[in-house]
Amino acid sequence: MKQIGLHGRGGQGVVVAGEILAQCYFDSGKYVQFMPSYGAERRGSPSHSYIRTDNNKIYQRYEIEEEDISVIFSLSVIDTAKLRENGTLIINGSNFKVKEKKIDIYTVDANAIALSLGLGSPAIPIINTTILGAYCKVTNDFSFDILVNAIKSKIDKKADLNIEGARLAYDSVRCL
Repeated sequence: MKQIGLHGRGGQGVVVAGEILAQCYFDSGKYVQFMPSYGAERRGSPSHSYIRTDNNKIYQRYEIEEEDISVIFSLSVIDTAKLRENGTLIINGSNFKVKEKKIDIYTVDANAIALSLGLGSPAIPIINTTILGAYCKVTNDFSFDILVNAIKSKIDKKADLNIEGARLAYDSVRCL
């Protein structure tokens, strides 16, 4: 079973990203659980989405205690990730320093990509679909076409821009 955590701030699209990611796994024939978690519903407050996926039916109903993959929308919430040793970390940012490498770390400047496409504002870029493009490339768990279809099913306005953001992130994600 794969356990995934998405961590960011309200307004960045963390919950919608979780919904899209869960749809991608479902569309690729996997069993899926999706669990959003957020406090006060306001921009800027911590927001999280958790996904379990497996080839077999998932019976666990408890909180995810160790993530195989952690996706960080904002470095200000990186301490909330519960990444296991030898896990995979995908970070929105371009200037991340590695202290100790017991994990695989990937970075993508999702903020710059989203802002270049007019997704969100400089104060809070909406990076959900953008960072999922990087996720798709890093994990290779489903095709980019599956991601595109999931984005189209969830995003009405600016779907083409969101898909372009995902494509740019897919092409620019890098391993540290």
